[in-house]
Amino acid sequence: MIRFAKADDIPDIMCFIEKYWRKNHIMSRDRRLFEFQHKWGEEVSFVISEKDGDITGLLGYIPYSGKNRDITLAIWKTTKTEETMQGINMLTFLQKNGDVRTIAAPGINPKTRSIYKFLGLNTGKMKQWYRLRKIDEYKIAKVNNATIPEDAGKGGLIQYEITSYNHAVNEFGIEDCLVRERQLYKNKKFIKRRYFEHPSFSYIKYGLFCEDKKAFIVLRVQRCNNSALLRVIDCIGDHELLKYFTPEIDRLLIKYDCEYADCYEVGVDNEVFEQGGWKTVCDSGNIMPDYFAPFEQRNIDIFYMSETEGVVLFKGDGDMDRPN
Repeated sequence: MIRFAKADDIPDIMCFIEKYWRKNHIMSRDRRLFEFQHKWGEEVSFVISEKDGDITGLLGYIPYSGKNRDITLAIWKTTKTEETMQGINMLTFLQKNGDVRTIAAPGINPKTRSIYKFLGLNTGKMKQWYRLRKIDEYKIAKVNNATIPEDAGKGGLIQYEITSYNHAVNEFGIEDCLVRERQLYKNKKFIKRRYFEHPSFSYIKYGLFCEDKKAFIVLRVQRCNNSALLRVIDCIGDHELLKYFTPEIDRLLIKYDCEYADCYEVGVDNEVFEQGGWKTVCDSGNIMPDYFAPFEQRNIDIFYMSETEGVVLFKGDGDMDRPN
């Protein structure tokens, strides 16, 4: 039997995650974070496969709006049963019954790419961009190539830090950023919850203007090894404005004493980052870690799938930017 989860299922879902997904996973031990990510009013955003009352499979998802919605997938795990199509059947159930417009999944297992391709879905690898701050010692990054490219300057960009949700809505007008081609639609209610009410993370938010273009950008300081880095978590709206945001990135690197800034993304034109003075980690000879709990000083490839060709995704999509 396949069905949507209910609130009464949450303890069993957390136990399943602990037993079959990963021991001591945060979603198996932190009910507050679990509900923040997966309880949306009466909806618990998991599809369950069960037999004789026991859970045999889970498919977690994160809804970005209320109706005809874009969603991203999270935990997807099945146990071994005689039902070999159990995982695919859960996805099909969600597509047919979840009031879904389109689905994407950043952070997929690269070994499953053939399954997604078989289902006619787009897959690929996200790019990791970085911009160094010139300092004497790097404690998080391993830097063999310390080149820092010139950036495009502000180029007429107007920017200001957004200090509250009311500021974002009433003064910045964030609603103007929400609908763009290839960008998943996140409604205002989702953005308020995700970036202004997170139970664990504090985000830095900016509003960007340039002529008739507008973008909302989200960043977070990640501390580790008595040092820090600055992460670009999301950009909603006209993504090309990131090209002119680099002078502020450089200022924030100094303000928060960060070694470098990084950004995982797919779907943004390369020239936006190249002209903005960013470099790709791939083939740079440098290591820009992504795992911090526990810390691992190695580069991490993040793969994704999407029903939308050329989809725009950032680190903040799905469940990739959360405590561990």
